[in-house]
Amino acid sequence: MFIARLRNHVIAASAECGVDRPDFVIPAFTCDATRLCDALRDIALAEPRTKLQSESPDENHLSFVQRTAFWHFPDDIVAEISASENGGAALMLSSKARYGMMDFGVNRRRVKRWLAALEARLAG
Repeated sequence: MFIARLRNHVIAASAECGVDRPDFVIPAFTCDATRLCDALRDIALAEPRTKLQSESPDENHLSFVQRTAFWHFPDDIVAEISASENGGAALMLSSKARYGMMDFGVNRRRVKRWLAALEARLAG
């Protein structure tokens, strides 16, 4: 049975993550999983109204809550990072509005912005 993904949920994932039909397929990163995790944590926490909800450094798992600017609704962002055999890292980044069925593109823009910031930061 096919269940359509809600318009308030966006997933970006490397092919290695095994996510079925992500919204964005992203390449694996050439840095190691720990460096990717640290960079993503820094980028997320530099965003306004964002808090680290939980993290598991041993599993390279991060969970954030970012509140929307006007109504302060919470959005849940989850990052799962896995080490690749070649020394690189794969990323699954999910951003979802906690309430409602429509987010007016907030989660899509957030995922794109965070991925662009990761690419810029890790390029050097």
